[in-house]
Amino acid sequence: MSVESLGMIEVRGYLGAVVAADAALKAADVELQNVQIISGGLVTVLLRGDVSAVNASVDAGVASIGELNCLVSQRVISRLDMQVNGLTSPKKKFTSYSKATEKVEVKSDKPSKKLDSSWATSKEQLEKMKVTELRHQAYQMNLATMSKAQIKMSNKERLITAILSDIERRNR
Repeated sequence: MSVESLGMIEVRGYLGAVVAADAALKAADVELQNVQIISGGLVTVLLRGDVSAVNASVDAGVASIGELNCLVSQRVISRLDMQVNGLTSPKKKFTSYSKATEKVEVKSDKPSKKLDSSWATSKEQLEKMKVTELRHQAYQMNLATMSKAQIKMSNKERLITAILSDIERRNR
């Protein structure tokens, strides 16, 4: 009977985490338990399996990111206590690539012809709104005349003009 152990590889940046996880999973019979993205650009790859397989996979993962110079730390914990399990298990179940691709929702970038009843449609209503509220409505409307970056940087007058012209275009 194999003893369950936990292997951790902590790196700076998501790219290093993907490269390390790929090499670790190819090197030995281990399971990718989770990839935890931590603030400050730190990402931790958590691997599970028997002790020897986890040791081999962590070593392979660390070796694969050597040239990227992003390794922060690595550790293998043999015979992981069950009380620690809650700390390392993901809040949501981690799904593999094959399961994640079964249900794909495609969102169109084309603006919808319909007007949402919650949107402000008159100039008076729009002028009473804050800039952040106008931006939120512009994002929801998926304006044809402005990109998301332009919406983010626009002032109140420009947002009102763009929203009103988009409403007029949709009503034609």
